[in-house]
Amino acid sequence: MQGVDRSRWAHSSDVLDYTTLRGLRVGVVGAGSSAMDSAATALECGAASVDLLVRRTDLPRINKSKGSGVPGLTHGHYDLPDEWKWRLRHYINVQQVPPPHGSTLRVSRHPNAHFNLGCPVQRVDLQGDTLRVATPKGTFVFDFLIVSTGFAIDWRQKPEFAHIAPHVRAWGDRYQPTPGDEDQELADSPDLGPVFEFQPKTPGSCPGLERIHCFCYPAALSHGTVSGDIPAISDGARRLANGLASLFYREDIEQHYANLLAYSEPELLGDEWTAADTARRVEQPLAPASRERA
Repeated sequence: MQGVDRSRWAHSSDVLDYTTLRGLRVGVVGAGSSAMDSAATALECGAASVDLLVRRTDLPRINKSKGSGVPGLTHGHYDLPDEWKWRLRHYINVQQVPPPHGSTLRVSRHPNAHFNLGCPVQRVDLQGDTLRVATPKGTFVFDFLIVSTGFAIDWRQKPEFAHIAPHVRAWGDRYQPTPGDEDQELADSPDLGPVFEFQPKTPGSCPGLERIHCFCYPAALSHGTVSGDIPAISDGARRLANGLASLFYREDIEQHYANLLAYSEPELLGDEWTAADTARRVEQPLAPASRERA
């Protein structure tokens, strides 16, 4: 899309007034959940037609990520050996997650929705007011294009992270998968500590880095899908909250100890009982017998 006028296209993650697509021929690149939501919204807002351009010759049918959602993943993924973490996440990435059933029906119920399979985008050109999108099956002509290509972990696009980005240790800095299992998304994923905290490539190179906690999708390789996926996000949030509470306690331990020493709230006031006359409650000793003179 480089060089194509930004007024003619948007990414599915952009803020877009879909009512501006009324009466237009709209193309949607992709077939994931964001592609379906984008296509359906365009159709519901009166687009003349929506063509989905899908690389694959068929849509994925089975949500392998859902199949991995067991209590063991929730509570034990972080402790797995590196090779198993990589193997699980790479397999799910390769299989891809299908769009939700309801989202797909939201698109297909429209007669002016078209699922074009086996149509990877090869080139996009702006000619006048129209976009010409080349695919192996021919060229599509659109008035507007929505690119639903997912996301990448790219620190360079986030200037607010420029200070810490060079110091964050990624999986690619410390782990090399077996040949054939290379995965750029996984290699770029941050290598996180037990409380989702960033870790430095070189110890001490960025003081305070460990105070930044990455509770979002890039944590999936380190922790499993507990920071951005149903149903385990509540477990992940609890893990984060418990971990932060522990870190705060450790950091403030001197203050907690001082509070302990100063604590003086009485549990008992002294009027809850009456002291017994213990001398009357114990066995009295017998007087020694006197000796008779012979």
